[in-house]
Amino acid sequence: MIFDLDRDAGVIDRLIEAMGAEVPDARRARLAGFAHLTATWNERSNLIGAKTPEGVAEVLFADALILMDEAVMPAGARFVDVGAGGGAPALPLLLLRDDLRVTLVEPRRLRVEFLHAATAELGLEDRVTIVESSLGSATLETPFDAAMSRATFPPEKWLKKGRALSERVIVLAGRAGLPPGDFAHAVDYALPFGGAARTLGVSLA
Repeated sequence: MIFDLDRDAGVIDRLIEAMGAEVPDARRARLAGFAHLTATWNERSNLIGAKTPEGVAEVLFADALILMDEAVMPAGARFVDVGAGGGAPALPLLLLRDDLRVTLVEPRRLRVEFLHAATAELGLEDRVTIVESSLGSATLETPFDAAMSRATFPPEKWLKKGRALSERVIVLAGRAGLPPGDFAHAVDYALPFGGAARTLGVSLA
């Protein structure tokens, strides 16, 4: 298994420390539980492509540690994650902040099954809505307080699509950086173990 709860929980501590975040021990334990659950399901459903515990920690939690800043995700926000996949970074973000609610939009059945299982396992049912659909076919209660998507659309395309969902569009971009536009808030960071460059931008209508 690529992430074992007893063997690899310390990897999450290393990630958090490398990114300069402050996360209480109880929340770190819940993150580790999510990583273990993801790794267990990954054995049969290929949720993530990570091959090491460090890779698991990066793909599940690095973006969530940036998103938990209220300058990015406002207090009490009801947000949408389009193309939610295996639930990261949205579900880890809910484990880090108790004031948030999310609608997860995901068309692939196996991933939707995992999202339901993970939401129940983590005790998040009252804060998570799961919509099994592509964005174009989904019926959503808009507007949201924020809209985000990771690795589902090119950043410039997501910026346009996100506008139909919320005045606050969060763009998660890789090495190429943010698309042209005015961003009220932007953060450049790197994945601590792999070194890949990341950029997060918040665009306000």
